[in-house]
Amino acid sequence: MDTDVQRAAISVWVNKGELEKALAVGIHGVPELKHDEKIHYLGEFRERVIKLLTKKQVAEPAIYPEILKALGDKRAVKIIFSGDINYHSAKKYHKLAEKLGKRYSIIHDPEFKGDAGLVVVSDDAVDIEDITVRDRSAKLKDLGIPERIINAAGKKVCGKCLDKILKVAPYESINYSDLTLADRFWGEHCAACSIH
Repeated sequence: MDTDVQRAAISVWVNKGELEKALAVGIHGVPELKHDEKIHYLGEFRERVIKLLTKKQVAEPAIYPEILKALGDKRAVKIIFSGDINYHSAKKYHKLAEKLGKRYSIIHDPEFKGDAGLVVVSDDAVDIEDITVRDRSAKLKDLGIPERIINAAGKKVCGKCLDKILKVAPYESINYSDLTLADRFWGEHCAACSIH
């Protein structure tokens, strides 16, 4: 149905005279294909989106492994951030994109709707059915990971806590560092269990 409407709109546009087209562009701007769809995906067509994180997910201290995997996809060319995202929240993904040789951009447009905070996109249609990423905390809780370990993402944890998470979720290794003997000597402690 959507494609029929688009075909009809294109047909009407093509059949307009040059003066009528120039007036329409002057009044309404250049016609844009699937504009209503693009405002929900940070200016991209839905069929080009490989993965999407909400603004809330981007703001979390942990990196979502699904984004790492999506950026590793040979079809992925760039990552786009909503201009509403705090720079410090997005910085970890900027670094990840640079490390993997992918471009990134920040798009500021008050017309964007929805809660998209970040999208990994291709230059071509990939038609991935499920582009959303399940909430990290909920997923790890379902795997039996204690909340104190989940909340220690981005920090150093003791070997016991690190083993606990990596045993059931090895892909989470990007979010935790091992607390070394030297760290303990300098007074650091496990962020998950407060062991010195």
